Amino acid sequence: MADNWFYSENGQQRGPVSLEALKQLAAGGGLAPSAFVWTEGMASWQPAGQVPGLLAAGSIPPPLPPPAAGGAIGYATPGGYGAPPRLGDDAGTRWLLPVGRSPWAIVAGYLGLFSVLLLPAPLALIFALIAIRDIRQHSDRHGMGRAVFGLIMGLIFTVLLGVVVVAKMR
Repeated sequence: MADNWFYSENGQQRGPVSLEALKQLAAGGGLAPSAFVWTEGMASWQPAGQVPGLLAAGSIPPPLPPPAAGGAIGYATPGGYGAPPRLGDDAGTRWLLPVGRSPWAIVAGYLGLFSVLLLPAPLALIFALIAIRDIRQHSDRHGMGRAVFGLIMGLIFTVLLGVVVVAKMR
C-alpha cells in the first residue's frame, strides 16, 4: 500500500498522512469505519471499514438495525429486529403493576379474595371462567394465576354458600 493516504473528516478532505498515522487515528476513534479513505492505486474513495488492514480487528461495529415502521430504529429480538418491548412483557413489572394482564383476571382475583364473605363467591367463579377464556384467546395477556385463584376460591365458597343456604332452608 502507498504511504500517502487521504481521508474525509466532516465532509472535508484531509491528508496526506502515512498509513501508520491513519491506523493510529482509527485506533483513537478519530476515523470512523464509514469515513472515506483514498490512496494512490485505489480506483475511488472507499469506506475505511472496507480497506483490508486499516482498522484493527474487532473495531468495526456491527451495522445499525434497519429502521422500523415510522422511521424508528428497531429493538433486537430473538427473531431479528422488531417493535420495542411492551411494559407487560417483563414478569417483575407484572408482579408489581397490573400491566399486560387481562382485566377479567384482575376482577376474578379480587372477587376470589372477597369470596370468603360468601356472597361474592359465585361472581368470582363467573369472572374467573371469563378471564381464563380471555387469556386463552389473547396470547399477549397474562393473569392466569389470578384467574385460577378466583376460580378455586369461587368454587370453594360457592359450595359453602350452597351448604349454608340449604341448611337455613331446613
